[in-house]
Parts: sequence; structure tokens; C-alpha cells
Amino acid sequence: MKAGILYGDSDIRLGNAPDPEIKSNEVLVKSLFAGICGTDLHVFRGEFKGRVAYPAIQGHEFGGIVEEVGRDVTRFQVGDRVAIDPIIPCYSCETCLTGHINACRTLKLLGIDLDGGFGQYVAAPEFQCYKLPDNVPMEHASMVEMYGLGQHILQRGSVQPGETVALLGTGKLGLSVLDVLCHSSSPGLTIATDLLPVRLATAQKLGADVVVNLHDEDPVERVQELTNGVGVDVVIEAVGHFHTPGNQEGPLAQAVKMIRNGGRIVTCGLGEQLTPVHFKTLVIKEAAIIASRVTLGEYPRALRMMAKGLLHPDLLITHQMPMRDVTEAFGIVDRDDPDTIKIVLDVQAV
Repeated sequence: MKAGILYGDSDIRLGNAPDPEIKSNEVLVKSLFAGICGTDLHVFRGEFKGRVAYPAIQGHEFGGIVEEVGRDVTRFQVGDRVAIDPIIPCYSCETCLTGHINACRTLKLLGIDLDGGFGQYVAAPEFQCYKLPDNVPMEHASMVEMYGLGQHILQRGSVQPGETVALLGTGKLGLSVLDVLCHSSSPGLTIATDLLPVRLATAQKLGADVVVNLHDEDPVERVQELTNGVGVDVVIEAVGHFHTPGNQEGPLAQAVKMIRNGGRIVTCGLGEQLTPVHFKTLVIKEAAIIASRVTLGEYPRALRMMAKGLLHPDLLITHQMPMRDVTEAFGIVDRDDPDTIKIVLDVQAV
């Protein structure tokens, strides 16, 4: 088969790979569309050394059509349209046994630890596949994982209707969180911050009440102004690796200053930088910093929301490119093109 293959740091090209063979409990999926995620960029840049072995076939946000089923598979048949949850826990470590499978000590992901959706065919466990509703276009299958992440992040933050929320970072992940937040959680006030006008404009379209361009305003001062000095109930930090203008602090440090007494901070970005945090302020406020990693069974809810038309993947997917242009696609993402939010690859277009 053809695949977008990562041969080394920052070296991804179209190449040839063996067709996968399925086990008795797996299905063979013909991958049709796969999204380029922020984590894919980290892997591309060589930040997952020791975990990802080259050559690697990335792509953990993808969907396609079932081409073959293993002898023990009962839930799917050839021709079914599916979206694939990429996480594969061990189900036996201490963490899994408490139900926290997304933090499994040996968690593996299709597209990171195992071959993923940038290949034309993928072997996927039956229990990680979900039927795509008839009214959800296959091009949107790559967004199911992103919306699952959004739901998980909001659940980790225990976001309640009517609460005030500040979202730091309106990239692929931040906007996915915002889409779910504005159309399922009924926030009382939503403030979104970023450096790029296109992303902030998209945040407004998705329902953000206020957007703050970091080049023009101090986000901490703006949040305090909008909340009459109280602070917001929840801050969601979705920036990861950050660049702040002027003398502004890093996003997690900003979050501690933005939060109200007793509030919650959810951090979900995968930044490599160390960030000073005002722990005295955090303690005095008795606020909480909560981490969020991948998903924990949110795929069915994400699919139901998409089927009902509550979410807006067309606003987030700014580019659809053929897999033969995978090198160019990663180049666009790597240079942080200001007009790009989400690139989806047409996997069969080789």
C-alpha cells in the first residue's frame, strides 16, 4: 500500500509499506480521510524519540470503510463506514483497573505507537471502531477524535451551565473544545485568547463572547475587567508550546491569575517548555490544576452531536489535501501558517 511515511525528524514522504494483516478481533479499514494533529507535528519534529520508531506511519484521527473483518468480529461487516478511536490500553495495569484507561501506563495509539491512518489500510481492534452516522460526511470522520477530546477536557474541568470560561489558545484543539463548549455546555461567558486573527475570527463564529488578541491586549487584565475582578470559573489551557508577545507570561501562569478563588484550570497542551507558576496565588485561591489526556469513551457522544448538526467541522477544516502532497501539508503545519487551522488528508489520493 501507499502511505505517508515519517522516515526521520522532519522527513515525511509518500512511500510504500506492507499491507497490514488483521487478527481475529480486528477489522481492516480502508483509510479515506485523516487529519494532521498537533501531536503529529510533535512527532514530526522528533519530540517523541524513544517512543516512535522510524519509519513510522502516523495518523490517529481518521475514518474509512471496513474492507475485511476478523473471524471473532461481530459488530461490523464489510462496507461499514467507521471512525476509529486510536487509543489501545492494556486493561490490566493499576490505572486501567481503576477505569482510567486513557492514562494507562503502557497506552498505545494507532498512528503513534502503531501504524495509523496515513496508510491506505489500517488494522484496528473491533472495540475501537464506531459506525459513522449516515448524515456525517466521511471527510468529517477525522474530527470525531478532536470533538471527543473537547468533551473529555470539559468533563475534566467539571464545566457547568452558566459558568464563565477562558480558553487560552484557539488552534485545532482549542477550537474543537470551544465548539463543544458553546453547543453543549451553555457557558455564561466565554473568552478566547490567541495571537492569530483567523483563529480568533473562527472562535467568534463558533460562539465565543469575547476574543482577545495577545498582540493588542493583556489577557489577564481583560479577563479581570470582564469579570469585575472576580476571575473566571474555569480556564482551559490549550496552547502547548507557546510564544507570548512583550513581557506576557506563559499561558499556565496567566491561567493562575485569571481564575477565581476555588476555580479550576484544565491543561491539555503538549508544550515542551517549563512554565513558572504563581503557586502562592494558586494556594491562596485554593484553585485546582487538572491535566487532560486523550479521550475516555467520548466517541459515541461526539458522533451523536455531529449527527445532530450541533458541531461545525467545516469551520475548522481549512485545507483538504491529497496524500501525495503530505510533505507540503506538514510543511504548512510546521511553519504555523496563520491561515491554517486543520488540514485533512485524502489518504487514497496518491
